[in-house]
Amino acid sequence: MDGARTSENGSSQRIRPRVVLAILVGLIVVASLGYVALRNRGVEIPANVVDSTDRASVLLRRDDATSRKQAIERLRSIAIENPGYVDVQAELAVALTLNLSDVQADAERLRLRGDAIARGLEAAAKMRVLADQVARRTSLQQEQEATARDMASLRVTTATLRKELDVQLAQLNKAPESEPPSAAAARLKARALHASVLAAPDSLALAERLRNVESAPYPWSTLARAEYALVAGSPPESLQAVAKDLEALRQADSTLLRAYLLGARVALKLKDTAAARSLLDDAVALNPNHQAAARLIAQIDADAASP
Repeated sequence: MDGARTSENGSSQRIRPRVVLAILVGLIVVASLGYVALRNRGVEIPANVVDSTDRASVLLRRDDATSRKQAIERLRSIAIENPGYVDVQAELAVALTLNLSDVQADAERLRLRGDAIARGLEAAAKMRVLADQVARRTSLQQEQEATARDMASLRVTTATLRKELDVQLAQLNKAPESEPPSAAAARLKARALHASVLAAPDSLALAERLRNVESAPYPWSTLARAEYALVAGSPPESLQAVAKDLEALRQADSTLLRAYLLGARVALKLKDTAAARSLLDDAVALNPNHQAAARLIAQIDADAASP
């Protein structure tokens, strides 16, 4: 165990210098792309507005709830002041969709935990020592009630997010007959990700269209296809292909933390707990505030401790 932990610590120490360099390079790329987009947009957008939008996009790469909340607040403010700025409207839709995805993943996690609790209650009923049976049943019933409360809260959150996204996507769907390529790509990115998280019938077609307008390593089309695979109940061979695509994305862009979380969720679908745990550990090493990764780690540990 100590050797494994030493290895993990060494891995984390090797990761950090790469992360710092990758973040600096990412900021330079984002800034240069912002300049190009500024020239290509059909409406005149002040440079400081483009810069603020790009900085909010950098926050989304961290993939934790706090950073995303900050990004959403900034994007909303920019969108209100610049209603004709398609890129910010689309990025706001992307951020909200990521929230919806996380809420749905939490609901799935709680559903699986509920199934495990139900199995635990069945096992408790077969305990021979009455005192042990009562203690185990009481503990599981308390956890079952807490899980039910959390599920009810998530249902409310899901309904609220869906309504907000419907309004945001309705604005983006009102595309003009002709617009700059950057604006069209921004709309497509938002639509593809949203469709994938809902497992809509046109999800894969939109993801493929997005890939055709993205540059390597095709980040958002890869993430969209992964989101779809997780929600749509894709077969193992499809999940394995998605896992390979996510691995390639992580190799090319090590600070896009969504690729780690989705990779871990895909690994769990494939019953590869060790691979999932390794990816989640990497995500937390890169961003200690990544709550979704921490929750999945806790769930893996709880399942491993269950009789």
